[in-house]
Amino acid sequence: MFNARLVEKGKQFDVDALQQQGIVTHGNALEHLPELMTRGLPEARVTHLKEQLDLLATARGDRGVTRDGAKALTADEGLAKSEGKTLSRAVREALRIVLKDGPVAGVSHDQFALHGNQLQTTPEVLAHLSALAPKLAPLDEHLGRFFEGQKASELVRAAWERLRAADALQEKTRMDLPNETLALLELKGRVLDLIEEINGIARIAFEGQSEIASKFNKDLLYRGRENAGRRARKAEPVVPPVA
Repeated sequence: MFNARLVEKGKQFDVDALQQQGIVTHGNALEHLPELMTRGLPEARVTHLKEQLDLLATARGDRGVTRDGAKALTADEGLAKSEGKTLSRAVREALRIVLKDGPVAGVSHDQFALHGNQLQTTPEVLAHLSALAPKLAPLDEHLGRFFEGQKASELVRAAWERLRAADALQEKTRMDLPNETLALLELKGRVLDLIEEINGIARIAFEGQSEIASKFNKDLLYRGRENAGRRARKAEPVVPPVA
């Protein structure tokens, strides 16, 4: 039986990016192991990360159904979620400008508070976009200048539709995946879990020591996602205009 949380988590990033980030995190953990251990990181967790990275390295070499299936499952949903979050940040930045002097068209800035929503998981982003779109409608005229004349509410609604469709597709695909692919996703989720655990303890251990704390990040993961997004956009066919 697979761990559903880890399988879901494993969809976020590409195998190659996870492998690269894991190697960097493992190296940093070894370099600063004494300090990390004093703040709650068992050495066994660092060893476990190395073991999982070795397993992931084996999976990287597999060019068959397992690897291709996992990558296909991740790409569309991850890209749609990333684009939705990017749009949300742009909208909230525009709202700060439009509403800086108080409510406009009966809408106040307080109505757009995230209320603890971290926008990390697909359900969180979907819920946020769904609630955001109708609130923006009264402000479309004021926000249009930030979005090339387009209605912000419609852009957000379209982003929600794309993510909902991608999420539904990947869920259907997940149900049909072979056990080997689910095992890879679970492994990826476990590696990401360990990276985040070590990063969190590093933030505690090196509070006020930004030069060290900043080494424990997920930069390579996000860079890999951005590169994948650019490749996907380049691969999209160009539709000629209708004469």
